[in-house]
Amino acid sequence: MTDHRSQLDGNVANSSNCRLTPGKPAATEGNAVDQAWQASISALADKGLPECISLLRLLSCWGSDPVPLCLIHPEMVEASELSVLHPPLTGSRVEAALKGLLDKSLVSLVDVDKDGDVVQCLQTPGAVLDGAAATVPGEQRAGLIAAAAKTLRGAISEPNSRPQGTFYLVTLVPHAASLLKRVEETASAHAAVPVGVYLAKRLFESGDYQAALLLGKAVGEAGNHWLGSSDPETLRAQHCVALSLFRLGQFEESEALHRQVLETRERVLGPEHPETLESRQDIHEPLGQLERNEECLATLRESADIRSRLLGEHHRDTLHTRALLIEYLAVAGAVAEFNTVGPKVLAACEEHLGRDSFATVTARHNYAYGLYRFGRWEQAEVEARRALAGRELFHGNDHASTLSAAVLLSWILGELGQVEEALSLGRRVVQGQEQTLGPEHPYLLRNRIDLAEALAAAGLAAEARDLARQNLPLCERLLDPADPVTVRTRDLAN
Repeated sequence: MTDHRSQLDGNVANSSNCRLTPGKPAATEGNAVDQAWQASISALADKGLPECISLLRLLSCWGSDPVPLCLIHPEMVEASELSVLHPPLTGSRVEAALKGLLDKSLVSLVDVDKDGDVVQCLQTPGAVLDGAAATVPGEQRAGLIAAAAKTLRGAISEPNSRPQGTFYLVTLVPHAASLLKRVEETASAHAAVPVGVYLAKRLFESGDYQAALLLGKAVGEAGNHWLGSSDPETLRAQHCVALSLFRLGQFEESEALHRQVLETRERVLGPEHPETLESRQDIHEPLGQLERNEECLATLRESADIRSRLLGEHHRDTLHTRALLIEYLAVAGAVAEFNTVGPKVLAACEEHLGRDSFATVTARHNYAYGLYRFGRWEQAEVEARRALAGRELFHGNDHASTLSAAVLLSWILGELGQVEEALSLGRRVVQGQEQTLGPEHPYLLRNRIDLAEALAAAGLAAEARDLARQNLPLCERLLDPADPVTVRTRDLAN
């Protein structure tokens, strides 16, 4: 999605930095364009379609990028209470209004396609949208933004409900950002900012960390400006940014932002508020990657103990935190505690949450990792295969967490001498991480040289050397020259 991501980056940046002044004309491509669309709207009103201008004003809240057609479905429009506008726009009249705009070529239907994933959309010239936005009466602006925010929120499914592909969610990002651009006072921000936060979280969950980062930053800036730095929505946006930074390999930046959000939440919400506990738990990720293992274990233990006391030992949040703890017990080499905690937590997750729940899959994945680290490869293979199947079922085949389970299984199979399957999984991981994490991610640099060395050991010298030579300039630019990954890559490349 490189081309789309570049466009998205520009849209988010522009949307967070410019606003229309109420009651003043927007910049257009020329008076002729402005006069033409207004004449068309007047003609449509004369034909009994006065709501066409209200539909254009609604579309102006979202911007000129293709708008998924589902956003103006009659049920969505009716639920958003656009009937309070003047002229009113109701669900029963939106199709007639859309036909009128199509007949006058003020909007057009387009299919947005990415690798066979097609989203039917509506596109409107930016000059027309800016002109329509400038005609919104001052007393209707807040209501229009609230309705646009409600409609956009309705187009985003709840987690684990109806399936929505990552590409569909990405098509909504410019419109969430454009909605922020239209905010002119605090009341509108209270409508627009939560929708942006929710979409950023859904993007993160889908595995599109770059889109989640870009939108999260824009929403956080808007929240800070309009609602304040301590507002819960501002903090939610910043938390999503911290999570995304970690997934994109920016561990120090992630830890610093997690720390900032945690401290603010402790002060504003209290040390045992659910969102404070969320921050206390999630900071463990960058701490672990920065090899601050004692801090990592301490924050997980504290989070689990508080959640157990407040929610119960078998609550899904408690069990999820304990599932995370399994990995870092293995990293710390705490064999005895791992042997007790790992099986116990995994069994509790299966019993109380089900074998396909997120916490159960996480616990099994981390338990398999610990078994691998402690050299119990036959047992690790069984759990790793189950973990990979669970990740594929829960996240899909290309999600970063699924690829993490796949690379773990490849390591285990390599130790067991199952070379062909290990290499196949290694290739899948490298190719997938190039798409999901980007070519410069530290995980990918390590997994690429792991695969190259495995290829060389299997007698595939040319493929191994090509992969090492692809990796080397990235390692030399991004890592220390003495970093083990750089040294291994240089040795094989040469």
